[in-house]
Amino acid sequence: MLFEKSTMNISLLSRHQNLVSLTAACLSLSISLSFGLGQLKDWQEISWLDILGEGSIALLSLIWVFFILISRPPGRVTTGLVVGLSCFMLSALLDLFDEFVHYQAAAAGLSLIESIPAGIGMLIMSYALWHWHQEQLALNRQLCRREANTREHGQIDFITQLYRADYMRGQIDMQLRTKDDSPFSIMMLDIDNFDRFNRQFGPQEGDRLLREISELILMNLRTTDLACRYAGDRFILLLPGTDLPLANELAQDIRQAISHLAFKPYEQASPIFHSMTIATEAAQAGDAVDSIISRVNRRLDDYKQHA
Repeated sequence: MLFEKSTMNISLLSRHQNLVSLTAACLSLSISLSFGLGQLKDWQEISWLDILGEGSIALLSLIWVFFILISRPPGRVTTGLVVGLSCFMLSALLDLFDEFVHYQAAAAGLSLIESIPAGIGMLIMSYALWHWHQEQLALNRQLCRREANTREHGQIDFITQLYRADYMRGQIDMQLRTKDDSPFSIMMLDIDNFDRFNRQFGPQEGDRLLREISELILMNLRTTDLACRYAGDRFILLLPGTDLPLANELAQDIRQAISHLAFKPYEQASPIFHSMTIATEAAQAGDAVDSIISRVNRRLDDYKQHA
């Protein structure tokens, strides 16, 4: 499963040096203002329950900043979220540290303005979240070709980031159960000579080739279509509202796109071009999921044997 194989990747932190410095500056500023302008309270005066609540808010703000920095590339949304959360964290830290200190008369106003950074931070985060919403709309339009109707991350193939065959079976079953008479077709694609490529260049390059071909397949699909990894170097596509002649036209478009992919293995300057064997089948009356998949699978195997 996807989450079983995923590990935390902090490599993006190196691309956020300015935002890391900003977060560290807010932490240093809160410490210097609070303990530089105040005097420590006696232990008997400290409310540990307040410290627990206010400290949790400050700590969680810092954790959110960390996960944003290791999850997102640089950009307007990332900057807005981190700046807003850093301002919010500054207020939370000032609120936390004043549980430990008494302020001198000259610094008494600090406790009155400690909530201002939080308000500014919430405004900045609101602006960033609006842009994040626009970003998600664009991503969701792209995801339509990777998923349909339901989002089940446990069924995602780790290498290609496409859904696996079980997910496709569920979507084909939903198509077969619909009440309307609109046609749909299934397409099966297989990379020619993939085993030989794997032996020559290694499984890591083979996985990279699978990823690039899956992306190229997605680029040549409509938003209503669905692509999944069937097994090995074999892909399966669901084409709603598509009869067999139209499915064959789409297959030809994908075949031509793959043939122009200039894949360059690691430490090799000259590109390697690939071809795909493709078979299509239209749904028939009385079809079951296994029957239509079996037909397109057999047709693909026949094409490969006679190639």
